[in-house]
Amino acid sequence: MAGWLSNLNRRVEMDALDKIRRFFGATWKVLGWIRSAVANIVFLLLLAFVLVGLLGDKEEPLEANSVLVIDPDGQLVEESVAPEPAEIFLKKMGREPSKAEESKAQDVIDAIRQAAGDSRIKAVVIDPGDLIGCDTTKLMDIGKALRNFKESGKPVLAHSSFYTQGQFLLASYADAVYLSPLGGVSLTGFGTYPTYFKGLLDKARVNVHVYRVGEYKTAVEPFLRDSMSEQARESNREWLDALWQAYLNEAARNRSISTESILAYVNNIDTKLGAVGGDAARLAVTTKLVDDIKTIDQFDLILATKIGLKPEDVHRVGFKDYLRLSPYEKPISREMIGVIRARGPIVPGQQPESMTGSESVADLFRQARQDPSIVAVVLRLDSSGGSATAAEDIHREIVRTQDAGKPVVVSLGSVAASGAYWIAAGANRIVAAPTTLTGSIGIFAAFPTFENTARDWGVTTDGVGTTDIADLGNPLRPIPPRVSTSIQFLLEHGYKVFLDRVAKGRRMTAPEVEELAQGKVFLGQTALARKLVDQAGGLDEAIKAAADLAGLTNAASRDLRREPTPREKLLQNIFSSGAALLLPRTSGPMTSLLHVAREHAELLDSFTDPHHIYARSLECEAVTR
Repeated sequence: MAGWLSNLNRRVEMDALDKIRRFFGATWKVLGWIRSAVANIVFLLLLAFVLVGLLGDKEEPLEANSVLVIDPDGQLVEESVAPEPAEIFLKKMGREPSKAEESKAQDVIDAIRQAAGDSRIKAVVIDPGDLIGCDTTKLMDIGKALRNFKESGKPVLAHSSFYTQGQFLLASYADAVYLSPLGGVSLTGFGTYPTYFKGLLDKARVNVHVYRVGEYKTAVEPFLRDSMSEQARESNREWLDALWQAYLNEAARNRSISTESILAYVNNIDTKLGAVGGDAARLAVTTKLVDDIKTIDQFDLILATKIGLKPEDVHRVGFKDYLRLSPYEKPISREMIGVIRARGPIVPGQQPESMTGSESVADLFRQARQDPSIVAVVLRLDSSGGSATAAEDIHREIVRTQDAGKPVVVSLGSVAASGAYWIAAGANRIVAAPTTLTGSIGIFAAFPTFENTARDWGVTTDGVGTTDIADLGNPLRPIPPRVSTSIQFLLEHGYKVFLDRVAKGRRMTAPEVEELAQGKVFLGQTALARKLVDQAGGLDEAIKAAADLAGLTNAASRDLRREPTPREKLLQNIFSSGAALLLPRTSGPMTSLLHVAREHAELLDSFTDPHHIYARSLECEAVTR
C-alpha cells in the first residue's frame, strides 16, 4: 500500500513538473518568437536605410537658374544637434519629416557666402515664416552676410504671409520686402517675464533654501518671490532698453526710415489699425515697414522679372539643400585656427551639442592641442552659464591650451553670461557683438526640502547617526543651521574665485571687478566700454584676432567637432526611426504649452553641479526665444 502511494505521489509530481516544463517551454517559445520578430524588424529597418542609401534616387544637380531661399526652421542656434537619419529616410519614402526645431546660423551664413560667387544662383529670397524667436545677434550676423552678398549685384527679396519681430528684422535686409494681402507685421519689443513658484511652493509646504552672492544675482528669485524685485527690474530694464534700441537702429537703417516711426507703429498700433479699418497689411505699407502687398504668385512674377526669367523657369533651393549640393569650401592652409562651438547650459561631463559639457569641450581643446596644424583656438560661446565646477574645468582647458603655446580667443555669441563669462575671462582676447548679453558675475545655490509637505501627508522620518549631519541631503529633513552657514561660506569662496579669474584675465584690480560684478548684466557695447571685452565683432573678427596672435596672415579656420561612434550612429538610426514614425506632429497653442513645459523640465535637468553651486543668468535665456 505504501509503495502504491509512493508511486502515485511520484506520478503526480512528474505530471506537475511536466506541466510546469510545458508551460515555461511554451512561454519561452513565445518570448523567443517575440525576440526574433523584434530583431527582424530592427534588421529590416537597418536594411531599409542601406537600400535607400544605395538604391535611392540620386540627388538632382543644382539647376542653372536657381534662387537661394533663406528659410530657417525654428530657433537660430550656434551649434545644431546632429541630424536624424530617419528624416532622410522618411522623405525618400514619400512622407514629410517633422520640421526641425532649430537651424544653425553659420549654415545660413555659409550658404549666402557660397551663393555670392555661384553663377547658378541668380538671387536670394528670404522666406522667414518658420523662424521662431528674435536672436538679434545671430540675425545681425546673417544680415552682414546679406549685405556682402548684395555687392555681387544679385537681388535680395523677401516675402511672407506675416512677419514676427525676428522675421521682420531678417526680411529688412532685403532690397524689397513684400507681404501677403491678409498679413501684417508684429513688433512687440523685448521683455523678460520669469515664472515665479513661491505661491505654489508655499501651498505645497516646500522649503527652498537659497544662497547667493551678488546683489543683482536674481536667478533664484522665482523660488523666493511672487514678483520681480526692484534690483532685478533696474538691472533688466537697462539691458533690455539697450537691446531694443539696437534692434530699432538696425531695422530703421535697413528700411531707410526713422526709429521714431517704428516706435510710433508699436506704441499706437490700436489707433493706427483703426484708421485703416483693421487692414494690417496696408498699415505696414503706409508705415514703410514693407514695400508692397503681393500674393505669392505675384511675388514669383516679380522675382522672375528681376532675374530675366519666366516664373516656371525659376528653381528654388533652400539653404540646407544648397549646402548639401554645393558644400561651402573654406580656405585650406597648413596652419589653421581651430573653432570650438559651445552652446546651452554649462554642465559637467559628456553632453550633446545642445549643452556645454565640461568633458565634451575638454576633448575638443585636447584635440586642438594635439593637432600640429592648429596654431590657435577660437571658442565660440553661446550660454547663460550653469555649473560653477564645469565652468572652472573649461576655464582650466583654456589655460592648458595657452601653456601649450596656442593662444585662445573667445567669441561671445548672443548670450555669454555668468558661468560663460567665467570661462571667457581666461582667454587672450574676448570679442563680443554689440548686442551680446554678458556679465552677470555672481553665483548661487538652492536646495528644496519637503519635511513639511511629507508631514502633511503623514510621512515622517527618524533615526540615529554618528553625527547630527549624517543624513545630509535627505529632502525630508531640514537643513541644519551650521550646514547653511557652511554653504554660504562655500559660495562666498566660489565668488572670490570667480572675481579672481576675471581680475587676472582682464588685468583689473579686485575693486574694479567688484564694481562690475554683483550679478549685473551688460550688452556687448557696454561691456566693451567697461573693459570686460577687448573688441567688438562676431566670429569672423575673433578668427582674425586669433590669426594675429598666432602670427598668421591667412585666417583660415576649421571647426572642431566630436564624431559620433559607430554604436552611437547605430542607436541613433534605430531610435530616431521609431520616434519619427510613431510621434505625431503638433502645432497650435498646445505645442506652445508643451514647449514651455519642456523648457522648464530641461532647466531643472541642467542643475547638475556636484557642489550645487551655479553661475547662471536665467533672465538672459528667455529674451532670445
